[in-house]
Amino acid sequence: MTVETTTRHEPTPIWMAALMASRCLADRDGKGSAVRWNQVSGKALYTNSGNDPELIQPLGVCLRGGQTLAVSWFPGDTSYTLEVR
Repeated sequence: MTVETTTRHEPTPIWMAALMASRCLADRDGKGSAVRWNQVSGKALYTNSGNDPELIQPLGVCLRGGQTLAVSWFPGDTSYTLEVR
């Protein structure tokens, strides 16, 4: 499980550490692989680059092929914001 940042000057927020600690897996046909998050503009992004659906655990989000999951945490909120694009 890794985080890639697009800008070297963009600090990694503490909520990203919590997301990383959750050890998210992309489950496709019963086979799980580590989610590789990309940090872009204050959001953690993961795109299902395959054709088959993936279930992102422990978040419980299903992504079809080509869909992107964006995770963010806004100051003052007590939970993550999840968007499927």
